[in-house]
Amino acid sequence: MNARFQYITNQDSLHQLCRQIDEDKVVAFDTEFVAEDSYRPELCLLQVAVPDGIYVIDPYTLDSLDPFWNQLTSSETQVVVHAGREETLFCYRATQKLIPNLFDIQLAAAFLGHEYPASYANLVHRYTGVNLDKEETRSDWRKRPLSNQQLQYAAQDVKDLLRLHRSMEKELGKLDRVHWVREETSRWQEDLEQFESSENWFRISGIQALSGNSLSIVRALWMWREQRAKERDLPARKVLRDDLLIELARRGNGDERRMASLRGMEHRHVKQLIPELAKVIADALDHPIPSWPRKARYGKGQPPAMLTQFLSAALAYICRTKRISPSVVATADDLRDFVKYRLDGSDPDIPPPSLVTGWRAEIIGRELDDLLSGRLAMVLDNPDSDMPIRFHRIAP
Repeated sequence: MNARFQYITNQDSLHQLCRQIDEDKVVAFDTEFVAEDSYRPELCLLQVAVPDGIYVIDPYTLDSLDPFWNQLTSSETQVVVHAGREETLFCYRATQKLIPNLFDIQLAAAFLGHEYPASYANLVHRYTGVNLDKEETRSDWRKRPLSNQQLQYAAQDVKDLLRLHRSMEKELGKLDRVHWVREETSRWQEDLEQFESSENWFRISGIQALSGNSLSIVRALWMWREQRAKERDLPARKVLRDDLLIELARRGNGDERRMASLRGMEHRHVKQLIPELAKVIADALDHPIPSWPRKARYGKGQPPAMLTQFLSAALAYICRTKRISPSVVATADDLRDFVKYRLDGSDPDIPPPSLVTGWRAEIIGRELDDLLSGRLAMVLDNPDSDMPIRFHRIAP
């Protein structure tokens, strides 16, 4: 089924749309972008839905998208997305602001008991019965002119967003979970902002095997690579691969001959960087070893595997009975942190784990506490049932 839309290719039309959003106080949007050839994902198309219609915006034909991004950061605008990580980042990079009233239908679906993460096509089918056409998933959205089929595909990606938002918000209201979704959305955006504004050298695959001066080198090489990638508008991995960066740091010196003998350094675009890399490494050795941002640790060692497996089964039962996706509630690490925190005691200098604060404590933390303390038991009820276990309250 075709989606009717207006195609925006000039600044006046964009301003008119922004005035419409300001009046409606609600907007849904999606993006088409290409990420593999540039330092940041290249925005190729914006699809926008407001109550009276759909708009497809061509950023290549406009002087600036700032009016649109600024409208999204207004405290009076409700913004609806699906799996909106990149959409949120496009807005943040343009404005240095988070979206105050963001509603992500993928996240909201998890709080209604649907699978997480759920695709947009699956959610649309579940709520409307419509099957979306996904033939243009691998389109090169940078090429112009765009075909009518591409534009239709783009428009369909926002056609039902506002409808799904209304339905889900109503369901969440009945379950008294609107505030849970808002809390989780705020936390998710804050994590995204921290990731965007922080040095992320410690996230490179393989860094766990490094220590001492090697950490100084890997940080210096990461910062150098980020700067070069930004200057050349290339993905960082195309400047210097992660595995080469880690190996250079592990070797711990700037000997150019040894660097040249490393497999992977023989490629022309990398080989010509060797003198520059040698200088970066030499300079790094004159700097203090950087501190490693580490995840909060609770207690000592690991809790018994059988205990966390037991609580994992309890988590599945609670989430099933309370209609919420386990994937959004807790990971295996979250359960281990919870057990260590409860068994070994708390440290006032370390923030408590996620399962004892906020909405997670409200929906699951108290029952896990009761299980650990023996006030609640988990028993086999019906082996033939989809949910063969149940909880049994222990009398004091």
